[in-house]
Amino acid sequence: MTSSLSKIPTPQGGASLMVAYQCQEKDMVVVGTNAIAAHRVFALLEANAKVILLGDPSAMTPELVHRIESNSITWSGASWSSFVAAQHGQTHMAFVCQDLPDASVDTIAQDCQRLRIPVNVTDRNDLCDFFMTSTYRDQSLQIAVSTNGQASKLSNRIRRHIIGGLPARLGLAVQRVGQLRQRIRKSDPSDQAKQRRMAWLAQICEYWSMDRLAKLSDKEMEDLLESYQHKDEGYSSTMDDEDLVSAGRKEGEPAALLQGSITLVGSGTGDPKLLTLAAHEAIKKADLVLSDKIVPAEVVALVECELKIARKFPGNADAAQQEFNELALQALKQGKNVVRLKQGDPFLFGRGGEEVLFFREHGFETKVLPGISSAIAAPLLAGIPLTHRSVTSQFLVTTGTGRKNSPVPLPIYEPTRTDVFLMAIHRLDALVDDLIQMKQYPADVPCAIVERASCDDQRVVYGPLSNISNVLESVGGSRPPGLLIVGHAINVLKEQNKLPVEGVVKDFLQEWQPDMHPSSLLQLHDPEGVY
Repeated sequence: MTSSLSKIPTPQGGASLMVAYQCQEKDMVVVGTNAIAAHRVFALLEANAKVILLGDPSAMTPELVHRIESNSITWSGASWSSFVAAQHGQTHMAFVCQDLPDASVDTIAQDCQRLRIPVNVTDRNDLCDFFMTSTYRDQSLQIAVSTNGQASKLSNRIRRHIIGGLPARLGLAVQRVGQLRQRIRKSDPSDQAKQRRMAWLAQICEYWSMDRLAKLSDKEMEDLLESYQHKDEGYSSTMDDEDLVSAGRKEGEPAALLQGSITLVGSGTGDPKLLTLAAHEAIKKADLVLSDKIVPAEVVALVECELKIARKFPGNADAAQQEFNELALQALKQGKNVVRLKQGDPFLFGRGGEEVLFFREHGFETKVLPGISSAIAAPLLAGIPLTHRSVTSQFLVTTGTGRKNSPVPLPIYEPTRTDVFLMAIHRLDALVDDLIQMKQYPADVPCAIVERASCDDQRVVYGPLSNISNVLESVGGSRPPGLLIVGHAINVLKEQNKLPVEGVVKDFLQEWQPDMHPSSLLQLHDPEGVY
């Protein structure tokens, strides 16, 4: 007897009772006209409550005004005492959100206590019958975090930490399981079958992946129900994994029903040491890597699985992109972990958003890993500060090429800004002409072209805007990938180290002195202007 009693848990006081309160068609009163009141009103409307608002209309937020004008809520004046006198026990909860004198707040709380109306008062825990939670919602799924009034701001951070680890499409999975539960109860409604239903559904929830549950079709539900209904009289509440999987498997699908994953990985500028740890891990764990053509060989060399390089060339970019999308989709349906290896950062002129939308339309949520963009790294590695006090206070990143190699809208010249043009070198002459003739760029504004940034053969070509094309041609033309930098920040370190007005810098830092800071390169002066 003593042994069994020792297993009974001992309550630890100080908690709140966490419940999911059904508010449908119940009267809820909100006192206040500020942003907090608007937030409470929105939460109550999502719970299908009937909301009554009290407060001065001249001080209302635009959101609350809109709610009143659209008849989503009812405004009952600004007087609490008039409201209390008129209401006859219909109110289920009260929320006091406005900064009011202590005497007024105390009066409201006392009236609520007398009328047995649970009340929440912002920043007055001593008057609260209940606390608000920091809530995450995805369709029918709701996750609430409470610190019991101790640290409400911290609860927001805790909520973000929790939802950051949740699987994708979780709300849809909840919805589909709810529908399955309703169907199974309808097909076998007896009280005697209750335990059987619960055990069967519990194992579906346990063994199936969240993504698989989210994709559960009506046909698959029918297959599951048929499997459930045709068990022998001696049915055991334990079904093995293969029974559960095969019951919902589409014809021709592999028995394991493996769920593939798609990850967009930013490969950075080219030096493998500049990859993020997450990117390196994703590459090593991949079953298939689909790589951009311009990802440097040093990064591609890390791939240990099946590898395909994009067949992109002028006029074929869209077709090559579609080919990669289809290859990835086929591999995902086979349960493979696919890495889409992209130069720089996936969302900076890399079609990353388009790919996320494509895979989402086909039922796969994409993980995106950032990469160090050459727009930031290349100037740094060339010893060019994008911003510098008293010289440049801003920088702009834009593309030099539009869809199908067409011109793009260009920025108006701003002397206190550094401009970085990506995908611009192949049409450098036309770009320079447009900048000088149409966008008021001075012909002598300093320019630099940084090619193959962070790689062993990094090269920097610099000169005035009007002559930068000639300088590049004089050293044998471009060596992709490269970018164009325009602005007076280019001269900040170059002039300090007395470098010539025009010339070429070739970066041998990794070969010569790998521990040297990149800007130290500019101390290697060559009177001919070539490095």
